[in-house]
Amino acid sequence: MNKEKIKYNIIHLDVYVASISMAILVGVTFLGVIMRYVVGKPFGWIEEIQAFLIVWVVFLGAGSAYRTGNHARIEFLYDKFNPHVKKILDLVISIIATIVIGFFLYASIKYIGLFIKTGRKTSVLQFSYVAIYSVVPISCILQLINYFVVEVFHKWDEKESIIIESSEEKDNA
Repeated sequence: MNKEKIKYNIIHLDVYVASISMAILVGVTFLGVIMRYVVGKPFGWIEEIQAFLIVWVVFLGAGSAYRTGNHARIEFLYDKFNPHVKKILDLVISIIATIVIGFFLYASIKYIGLFIKTGRKTSVLQFSYVAIYSVVPISCILQLINYFVVEVFHKWDEKESIIIESSEEKDNA
């Protein structure tokens, strides 16, 4: 595998894991419906698996949403401003986004610390809440990285779906 393909796969690892989680979620849900309504013997553990997978799908998808430009925006209002005001708004938005994601990162680490201290587990399958929610701080870090790469440093090429190397980085390679 060449260097570009490896880099591409690493950058998109969050999407791969979220996609696999989503496929498993759909399969488990479908199986649960069959077992409940056709066979008449529902699984008691299915909700725990679904909750686990939903958390992973949502949080892993959040970072990649920056790369693909799929986070919600109010461009209608933004586009009405002149370039000077847009630069100020971009700075304010960057500061607010960083603070919010940073706070979420901090809070998620605190919660995971609490789960580690208490050893809390799900009631049926005894999954550790640490395993379920460990994706949240990872997602926050990925969101910050993706946010700065795309929105602040403008290093993302949507057509190519790759991080653009500066000419200095290419010369050093």
